[in-house]
Amino acid sequence: MTTRGKIVLTILFLGVVGFGVYRWWDKIAPTTKPQSGHIDMHRVQEDMAKAKAAPVDIPLLIGTNAATLVDRSAIPAVTGTSDYKKENKDGKPIIEFPINIWPGWAPIIVANQGMEPNDQSVFAKKFGFYVRLSIVDDPVKARDLFASGQSHILWGTLDMIALFAPELVKDSRTVPVVCQQIDFSAGGDGIVARGEIRSINDLRMFNGKRRKVVLAQNSPSHYLIMSMLIDAGIDPNDIDFKWAADAPSAAKIFLQDKSFDAFVGWSPDIYNITDNLKDTTRLVVTTGTANHLIADVWAVRNDFYRDHPEIVSGLVQGIFEGVDTVRKDPKNAARALAAAFKLPQEDCEKMIGKDGGIVEGDAHLTNYRENAKFFLDPFNPANFEVVWNSSSTIYKSLQTISSTVPAATVKAQKVLAAMADRYKDVRDLSQPTFRPDALSKLTPEAGSGQVLTKAVMISFEPNKSVLNAEYDNTIPATLEEIGKLAGKFGNAYIIIEGNTDGSKKGIVPPDLVRQLSYDRADSVRKSIMDKYKFDPNKFKVVGNGWDNPLPNCTDNSNPEHNKKNRRVEVKVFPLEGS
Repeated sequence: MTTRGKIVLTILFLGVVGFGVYRWWDKIAPTTKPQSGHIDMHRVQEDMAKAKAAPVDIPLLIGTNAATLVDRSAIPAVTGTSDYKKENKDGKPIIEFPINIWPGWAPIIVANQGMEPNDQSVFAKKFGFYVRLSIVDDPVKARDLFASGQSHILWGTLDMIALFAPELVKDSRTVPVVCQQIDFSAGGDGIVARGEIRSINDLRMFNGKRRKVVLAQNSPSHYLIMSMLIDAGIDPNDIDFKWAADAPSAAKIFLQDKSFDAFVGWSPDIYNITDNLKDTTRLVVTTGTANHLIADVWAVRNDFYRDHPEIVSGLVQGIFEGVDTVRKDPKNAARALAAAFKLPQEDCEKMIGKDGGIVEGDAHLTNYRENAKFFLDPFNPANFEVVWNSSSTIYKSLQTISSTVPAATVKAQKVLAAMADRYKDVRDLSQPTFRPDALSKLTPEAGSGQVLTKAVMISFEPNKSVLNAEYDNTIPATLEEIGKLAGKFGNAYIIIEGNTDGSKKGIVPPDLVRQLSYDRADSVRKSIMDKYKFDPNKFKVVGNGWDNPLPNCTDNSNPEHNKKNRRVEVKVFPLEGS
């Protein structure tokens, strides 16, 4: 996804171009306004020369742009703000709703009976207004249309709205008010690596050398890998990042230049490459596993939200009706998508999935119950605030934005709260099935199949396994950190491993130490389960005792080594690999 425009690539497998440009951000990072921390241009030139000189051994055609590297760059300022456009048809207002090419918009296309304002639209028949849909793949253009009042709606991923918000809130009229989530990315984004890299943790420096990764900057791809690195405890400064013009170019550069250890991109590139180069490349992680990380939403201008709350409510309800329609007849929805996006119907069927975006497809369409969890449930470890605060913090640390906007400024939770009775019978369809026996096959030695390992420090009183925040005041924050990790990886099993130091080796029986480490890890699991509503079968507890010291921390007489070994490790295993 290029800063996410989700521009769809329709690539037919033997090189026939079709799946178009599949996400956004190929234009959100222009090469003007370079930021501090320039990349080494000499090395960039060398890399470009390598890419050009590399033999053409690409097994498939990827993207339409040349494989080029670019300098780090900033987000352009908003070009101008104004009042919103007022247009009517037959006495009914017309709402300008730009979208990008992405299956998450199937519900509104179906509900609107196409792209143009018409009397057969759910919005016209039930709510008294018209909707004009238009394709605006460039997110900066979409933002500027929104700011200038030419459109009432801004599409985006929540992490991208967080990028745009600091500029848009400068004018009270253009504050983006987020009213509804349309989907979670469910496999469309991922990280592909080569060589011995099998998990996020393998991206650490190796023999003093930084791993080399190519991706589109300031995009959902960027947000994805930054989130993963932070979860694994890897300093992003230890990664040698190179910037591609867009995500398809990143895939192409990765194939042409074997000095790159990994690239971050989207479907179908991530699957076509790993399917065709099974022996040398692999998918490290996708949003099929980290399925609560990238959320697609829409926002309305603050002035329009204030003036027309009934229209905003009608938009939300009409889209929910569209979700039901897509689920009832996915083939018909694919036909509507194909007509709107001018893509082959068979490609649109794959994008939507045979079940209408429940388990299959590139996006999981979110119904009312799932929206309510995202906007209204403070105990949801992957809710609006978690995603917003995470992305805002990451982009501020990257100096992409100079300030952050509070989630409360943009979140319109009252819209959904007012609909609780109307949708009280809607069920949450986002929860996977965790098999009770699946985790019995996952052991600490099964590390090759894991996505990442996160080590956290929790101090227990000597010979005790009860969590005591008075003894270690970091415990509440650490438990919340683990809970958010488990929430982000909604389609993953979680192993919690307890470890102890070896200071009592030869004095205390190993079985007693192992039991103590198990009980400590289990107290962590119980605390997380008490706070968050996870399926118990999602977790497994392991007690390693003193048998799993950290590398370079094996001196049992060294107090620092012992402190580091008294830890809990959280390991993430993909649902489909169990």
